[in-house]
Amino acid sequence: MKRGEIWTLRDDGYASKARPVVIVQSDDIDMFDSIVLCLLTTFDSSEILTRVRIMPDLENGLRKNSYIMTEKIIKEIHEKQATRVTFTHRCLLSTVTLCLTVFCF
Repeated sequence: MKRGEIWTLRDDGYASKARPVVIVQSDDIDMFDSIVLCLLTTFDSSEILTRVRIMPDLENGLRKNSYIMTEKIIKEIHEKQATRVTFTHRCLLSTVTLCLTVFCF
């Protein structure tokens, strides 16, 4: 699991259905048995400043307009009930990093 990858995660503790997540943890931090993720939603969140819009395309594998919820940070055991989908765009990941910085600090 690498930073910027989009995975589909099934986690009964948060949602009853599998949902997309984006890996936000630095690739340099690999000594833990868990990884830090942000959840995605298809709910129109254009007015919420902490959410980063991601449009569906062939590269990211999404089927609907989605929003990375940088305020919904979770940790998960590596590859626990997860399936890799694809990568996010580099410029989009920079926006996610900025939103995480603003939200967390």
